[in-house]
Amino acid sequence: MNCISDEKRLRELEQEWYAMQGFKTDIKCHFYYDESNNCRKFWVRTNPKNSEKEFNVNPYEDFVLAGVVAKQELDVLFEELARLLKLQKNVTEIKFKNQFSKGDFLGCMSKKRVGYLFRCINEKDLFIHYTHVNNLYYAIVEIIDSITSPKEIDEMGFDYFSIKNTFYEMLHGKEKELQDIMFRYEFPNIKKDKISGFISELLRLFPMRCEQRLEEKFITGMIKRAEQSDELVFLEGNTDYVMQESFEIFYYDGPRKYYNAMHTYDIETEIQAAENNSASMYLGEQLDNMEYVDSKSNVLIQVSDVIAGIWGKLMIYINNKDNNAIRRDVENLNKTQIENINMLGYLREKSEMYNKGFLMSVTALSVIDRINFLFDLCKVRAEKLS
Repeated sequence: MNCISDEKRLRELEQEWYAMQGFKTDIKCHFYYDESNNCRKFWVRTNPKNSEKEFNVNPYEDFVLAGVVAKQELDVLFEELARLLKLQKNVTEIKFKNQFSKGDFLGCMSKKRVGYLFRCINEKDLFIHYTHVNNLYYAIVEIIDSITSPKEIDEMGFDYFSIKNTFYEMLHGKEKELQDIMFRYEFPNIKKDKISGFISELLRLFPMRCEQRLEEKFITGMIKRAEQSDELVFLEGNTDYVMQESFEIFYYDGPRKYYNAMHTYDIETEIQAAENNSASMYLGEQLDNMEYVDSKSNVLIQVSDVIAGIWGKLMIYINNKDNNAIRRDVENLNKTQIENINMLGYLREKSEMYNKGFLMSVTALSVIDRINFLFDLCKVRAEKLS
C-alpha cells in the first residue's frame, strides 16, 4: 500500500512540474507516432576495417519519435490525401522515403508535395508533436551529472541547462578524440582505478584556461575536482561501451504523461516484445492507452512517418551547421523551400501554443536556438520575396 501511495505522490509531483512548464497532461486526444533515425543502440566500437575507434552511427543523427495529434477522432481517407498530394494512382501507402525524401533537409523542402501535406495537416486542425534525442548530448551530459549537482550549479550562480549546453559545445567537433577516450575507458562504465586517467584525458580536449569563458572555467574546475574522486555515480555499473541501450523509454513517455489520450504507433516489434517491463507499467498496471497498428491501415500513421522523416532530416542539418552557414543557405533558398519551411515553422508554433509538451528536445540549448534561427530567417526572407 505504501508503495502505491508513493507512486501516486510521485505522479502528483510530476503533474505539478508539467503544469509549471505549460504542459496540459489531462487532455483527451489521439497521438499518432512513427520514428526516424532509430539506431536501436548507441555505442563506441572498433572499426574492423581500419581498427579506428568510432561510434556505431553518426552521433548527430538524432533519434526522432514524431507525428500528429488529433483533438478528436478523425477519419482521413487515403484517397482524399493521395489526391491532395498528387500521388500516382498505383500508390497504396504514403511513405516519407518514397514520396518526400530528396537528399538533405533543404532538398526535401524543395518538393511542392511537402507544402500540400503541411497545409492539409493545418486544415484538418491537426497538431504536430516530436521528441528528438541528440545521441552525443544524451551520452556526455552524464559526465556533468556525475561531477556536480543542480543545487551546486545554482549556488555558484549558473544555470543547470546552460552548463550542460556549454559542456556539449566544448566537445562538439572533437568526436574523433572523444571516441578514442570513451573506448579506452570503457565509457560509460569507468572503473574506479581509471577515473583519474579518464578525467585527465578529457581535460586535454578543452581550450587553455586563459581562453575559456566563465562557464567553461566552472566546468573545467568541477572536472579537475573529480580527478581526485573515486566515484562517478552515473558512469559506473553500466555496460561497457554502450551509451544508449535502446530508445524504448521514449515510446512510453507519451502514454504515461498523457494518460487520458490514446497513443497509436506503427508496428514496432522490439518495443512490443518488451512490453511487460517496468517502463510500460504505471502504478503497477500495464498501460492501456497505447496500441500498435500496421501503417498501411492507418493514414495518420503514414502522415506521422513523413513528419518523423522530415524532422529527422532537419536535425541532421541543424546539428552540422552554424549560424553563418544557415544564413548563407537561407539566402539561396527558392520560393518553394521558403514556403515549406515557414509552414513547418507555423505548425510547430501552433502546436506549441496549444501544448508546450508536444515539442520535446533532448539536446543542447544552442541546437534549439539554431532551429529557431532557421525559422526566423525564413520568415524574414519570405517578407523580402513577397
